[in-house]
Amino acid sequence: MHLSRRIKQTACAALASAVLLSGCSTPAVAATVDGKEYSTGVYLAYLYQIYTETYSNYLYMYAYYGMDPWEQTIPYGEGDDEQELPAEDYIIQLTKDTIVRQKALENKIAEYGLEPDPDELADVESQLAQVSGDDIIKLGFNKESYGKMLRAYALNERTLFYGLYDNGGERAMSEEDIRAYFDENYLSYKIIEISLTDSSGGDMDDEEVEEVRERLQGYLDMYEESGDFDSVIEQYNKDEDEDDDEDSDSTGTTTTTGGDNAATTTAAATTTTTGTEPDGTTTTTGSGEESGDGGEEEGEDEEEEETDPNLHNIDASAYDDEAFTDAIKSVPEGEAQIVEYKKNESTNTMALILRLDPEEANKPNEDGETYFEQSRENIIYGAKYEEFDDEITEYAKTLDVQFDEGVVRKCTPRQMEKDAGN
Repeated sequence: MHLSRRIKQTACAALASAVLLSGCSTPAVAATVDGKEYSTGVYLAYLYQIYTETYSNYLYMYAYYGMDPWEQTIPYGEGDDEQELPAEDYIIQLTKDTIVRQKALENKIAEYGLEPDPDELADVESQLAQVSGDDIIKLGFNKESYGKMLRAYALNERTLFYGLYDNGGERAMSEEDIRAYFDENYLSYKIIEISLTDSSGGDMDDEEVEEVRERLQGYLDMYEESGDFDSVIEQYNKDEDEDDDEDSDSTGTTTTTGGDNAATTTAAATTTTTGTEPDGTTTTTGSGEESGDGGEEEGEDEEEEETDPNLHNIDASAYDDEAFTDAIKSVPEGEAQIVEYKKNESTNTMALILRLDPEEANKPNEDGETYFEQSRENIIYGAKYEEFDDEITEYAKTLDVQFDEGVVRKCTPRQMEKDAGN
């Protein structure tokens, strides 16, 4: 399984509840990986880390909608190896995978003689300093065990990956290759997007599709006359609000953009994209749905402030929805055009897209760095992480691994939740 879909600058373990794990402190060793012993306390620290992330990414929404999270399954693995695991089994298996991967990373870090970035190490130590020892011990592990987990989880992946592929690394990308990747794959755009589905979820007929095209043509004409795409988006939103009001007056209910004119726009969502994630999604500073979204937003990365709420930036190579990125690429930089595509390989869609030059559309930061310079780590990540991940995943499979199944059976995430009274 590809364990990490993002390299985390910091690991956020939300110590929101005190969990008493009676009996989980013995035996002393929970796992041995390639000769290294992991205490039960360290195992529990990893278990709680994976539990909190899984709860945030999956289980919370089930609970929010009144469903029992522990009755749900979560996809584990990829391709032909993918399977649906019960939530608790998923967390336990991912915990094991994480521990084994950390040892694989540590072996390679030692092999290449690498050290963590001092500033990143200082950030982790600052996090640890804020952790209460009293709260930690109630979780079944002490601060020392938690620190071992956090330093590894927060630093190992970055230390090895960027130590190999960034400046001075044994496999460092050349400046020319970094620039070429940016020019080929980084896209900036603004968009008004309308789904070509009717109120029942079926495809629109030809007449309805033509009505959508005429509507978008009207917005394109407005842009060509004014040169202001933001004002066009604003007009679109006003038109949508008026349509909703009319529907509400006539039916007594409020319709949304999921009906005949189903649409997702950057302005309506007030979403600003400021960075690219490994799955091709983007870091956002607003709320709402991302136009052309190819994957679920994790919301765990550090966010940067951006002034233009309608601007979107994506890495086409890492983005999940190839049809969408192809649609953007079909529009010349500096121009606006109406395009059609099958969004997420399923939904016929029409959009008015203004494609922009990424470096012109994104202003330098407070340190004077251009968007290209700001994106350096993301560029290297997009270009090389899959290769790196495959290598570490295969190497991890060669390590000798033993887990004490008595600890695994007794110290479960469900028991964590139960003992916490949640």
